[in-house]
Amino acid sequence: MNLKELVFIFLFLVTLSDAIAQNNEGFNKGNEILELKSKLSDLKVSSADPEINTSINESKKSPGLALLLSLILPGSGHYYLNRMDVGKYFLGADAACWIGFTTLNIYGNSVNDDAISFSTQHAQVNTTNKDDNYYVNIGNYNNIYEYNNAQLTFGAYYNLYDVDQYYWNWDNVNNRNIYDSQRKSSERILNNRIIFGSLLIANRIVAGISAYLIAKQDPKKPVTFNIEPELLYKKDLSFDGLKINLTRNF
Repeated sequence: MNLKELVFIFLFLVTLSDAIAQNNEGFNKGNEILELKSKLSDLKVSSADPEINTSINESKKSPGLALLLSLILPGSGHYYLNRMDVGKYFLGADAACWIGFTTLNIYGNSVNDDAISFSTQHAQVNTTNKDDNYYVNIGNYNNIYEYNNAQLTFGAYYNLYDVDQYYWNWDNVNNRNIYDSQRKSSERILNNRIIFGSLLIANRIVAGISAYLIAKQDPKKPVTFNIEPELLYKKDLSFDGLKINLTRNF
């Protein structure tokens, strides 16, 4: 074997060795890439957003308790249900009714006290231990003698007054009429308290119904209500009652 053949064989072996080395290096790189991809995949799975249960189990409000609270104080049942956007109207109406009732009570009693004071000045009335019927009678008769004579005429002996204890004698008819007008005015004012008393009761009933239905209603099916109060009067225009029209809209 000459020198040229030896050089050729050496170069061939070097070339073959380099090719094998490059092939092994490519294979190793391929394995590294696959391993890197696998690690990235695992990383994505482990770093994914955890599943969070966002559902909220809301506590069921008691319709019965909402009704009871509204009957005690209108608006409190709606406060319990977190619906003061509705309850504020019932609470405001209740406050307005109490103000009206109290105002009439104070004013009516004041007018009545003025009438009684007027009677002591102009009819010598003794106000100790006297009932309402007595104050009605002194407005209808000029003096106790006229009254007792009328009772004797009607045979109502049990209605006779003791002169010393129930004495009165108006100084003139005009003052008696003034007194009687004041007393009747006071009576009308005090009688009108029934309007606000009825409204107080009606407001509690309607507030209770409203709170009960709100607690019972399906939030997916909203329900609205129309409430129309109506005052009822007799033929003589005196107060006869309160009517409430409640309409439910689905």
